[in-house]
Amino acid sequence: MKFSKHLIIDLDCRELVDEQAHTRLPLSLAELEILKLLSDRIGDVVSKEELVQAGWPGRVVAPSSLTQCISHLRRKIENHDDIELKTIPRYGYSLCHIEHNIEDEYTSAATAPQQVASSSQAREQETASVKSAPALQKQAKKSKWQRNGALLFLAVTLLVCLHIFGVLKKSVNYFALVSQPSVESIQSDQESLANKRVEYNQVWLEGQPAVVRELAHFAGNWSNTQALISGDLFKKIYANGNERYESVALCNEFDSECSDAQPLNLVRDRNTFAPLDLKWLADTKLRMEKVSYNKILLDKFANPTEGLTEDIYHADVYYYGQSQNVVRADVRLSLVYEGADRGRLYAAACITDDLLKEVSIRYQFSGEFKMKQSKVDGQVIKSFLVNAEDRSFTSPQEISKESATIYREIRKNVLTEDNMVLRQIYSDQHSGVWMLPLWGETLVWAHRIEVKL
Repeated sequence: MKFSKHLIIDLDCRELVDEQAHTRLPLSLAELEILKLLSDRIGDVVSKEELVQAGWPGRVVAPSSLTQCISHLRRKIENHDDIELKTIPRYGYSLCHIEHNIEDEYTSAATAPQQVASSSQAREQETASVKSAPALQKQAKKSKWQRNGALLFLAVTLLVCLHIFGVLKKSVNYFALVSQPSVESIQSDQESLANKRVEYNQVWLEGQPAVVRELAHFAGNWSNTQALISGDLFKKIYANGNERYESVALCNEFDSECSDAQPLNLVRDRNTFAPLDLKWLADTKLRMEKVSYNKILLDKFANPTEGLTEDIYHADVYYYGQSQNVVRADVRLSLVYEGADRGRLYAAACITDDLLKEVSIRYQFSGEFKMKQSKVDGQVIKSFLVNAEDRSFTSPQEISKESATIYREIRKNVLTEDNMVLRQIYSDQHSGVWMLPLWGETLVWAHRIEVKL
C-alpha cells in the first residue's frame, strides 16, 4: 500500500518500507490501522474518534494513547518532505502531500543569457572565468579536503578523549536505554474467576502485537483453582504475553492494595496444552519456598548527610511446561535511592526446580539506574534505566528440560547486555508489579519492604 513517493505499508509484515533508504520500520497494531485509515483518506481530516476506533477497536483508551501513536508515526516519516501528518486543532489529524514550487529554479536560468549578452565586457569576463575554472575547481576541491580532514581529526580526537574518560560508553549506553520499547497500553476489565470479582489488566509494550487474551484463556490452563485462589476478597491480575511465553501476576487479597504475603506469579510456554494443577502447585510451592538461597549484599556507602532509602522486593515465579515439573525463580530486587530519580539497583535470581531440589542457576547484577516516570491509561509507570556493571552467573552442573528454557533466556538476553530496562507497572505500600527479563518480559507481583538507611 503506497501513500508517498518512497513510502509503502507492507500489510503482511506490518512494516513501513522506505524504498529510498532501503529500510523497514516495524509498526504496532494501532500504528498500522491508524496509518491505513489516514492513507485511505489522504488529504482529508480524520476525527480523533475515528482514529481511536481504528487503532483500538472495542477498547477504552486514554487520549494520550492516540497522541503517542501519532508522535511515533511522525518520527517514522520525518525524513520525507513530500508527506506530512498535520494536527487539526480540536478535531483530528490529516495526512497531506506537500507539493514543491520549482518555478524559481527556472527563473534565474532564463534571465542569465540576457545578462551575459548585454555587453562585451560581460562576455570577456565570462571567457576569463571559463579559462580559470579548472584551476579554481582544483583549488576549491583541495580546500574542501583540507577542511574535511581537519574536521575528521577533531572528531576522532574528541571520541578518543571521551573513550578514555568513560563518557563515550556511558552516552552510548544511555541512548540505547532510552530507545527501548515503552509500555504502550494497559487494558483494564472487570471479569470473574470462579465466580469471584477480579480486576484483569492486560499489558502491551510498544511494537508488541496487541493480542487480546481474556481472563478465561488463562484460567482454562489451570485446574483445582480453589487450592490457591480462595476467599471472598477482591482479586487483581496483570497479564502479558509474547510470541512464546505468557505470564500472570495475581494478588489473591486486594483491597486498595495487595495484602498477600506472597502473590502468585505463573509463566507458561504458549505451546503447553496440559493444564497446571494448582492443588499440586500449592503443596509444591510450600515445600520449595521453605528454603531461600537468594541473598543480596549491598556495597559499602559513604555516610550520607540525609540518609538513604532502600526498596526491597521479593517474589517467587513459577514456570511450567509440558511435564509435571515447575521451575521456581526466587527473585530479589534492591533499589538504593541516592536522589529522587537515581540510585543503584541490585538484582539476583536463584533458579531451582522440583526435581533437582537444589540451586541449579544463580545470576545477579548491579549498576546505577536512572528512573523515568510516565502515565499510561491512568496508571503510573516507572522505567528504571540500568547500566549493568557487576555481574555473576553460576552455570548449572545438572539441568532439567524446564530449567534449560530460562538458562537460554539469561545467556541470550541478560548476560550479553550492558544495559537493560526494568519496568514497574504498579506499586503500593507493601507490593509492586514488575516487568523483568526472565522468560521474555515476565510480569512479577513482588512483596515490598522499605528500609531507611
